[in-house]
Amino acid sequence: MMGTDTRRVEVGNRPHPHELTDGLTIGRVARLTGVSAKAIRYYEDIGLLPRPAREANRYRRYNWADVNRLILLRRIRLLGVPLSAAKPLLAGAHDARCADVRDELLALVDERLAAVDREIAELRALRGAVERYQHALADCRPDERELFRSCLDMRCIVPADDLVVAGGEEEPCEESRDACCL
Repeated sequence: MMGTDTRRVEVGNRPHPHELTDGLTIGRVARLTGVSAKAIRYYEDIGLLPRPAREANRYRRYNWADVNRLILLRRIRLLGVPLSAAKPLLAGAHDARCADVRDELLALVDERLAAVDREIAELRALRGAVERYQHALADCRPDERELFRSCLDMRCIVPADDLVVAGGEEEPCEESRDACCL
């Protein structure tokens, strides 16, 4: 899972009028969006952000649409949406109406929420299995004199449903639970 980025984004802090006509530098775009210059260049390379215009000195110059796209991309990434799922939304965002982008974003967020619910259910099931194993280990009473290297009875370490003998069948459990039979 990715970490939470706590940098503040200057959303709504519109650039100076000359920046709208002359373009924004990559540093200014990074400050406005909270997306690093390195990430902005990466997003250009993979096609999530169109290649910006270049000045005679080859410096990138961005427009406000690029800023909006990066703010949207940053939000999508903070929600844990994969870049592959974000690409169709971002590709059509430039000429789309805000309401259409919102509708597509809502569908993407709905899908992400469903995925998070599935992940939570899987984690709850895993937690239950780990807790059962913890209890089984706590209840197990191995022979305290036997060294691990010579231990033939692994029922304290591996639950009975995971034990397989050489013949490929589960080893029958004849001892009581207190005697290390899981």
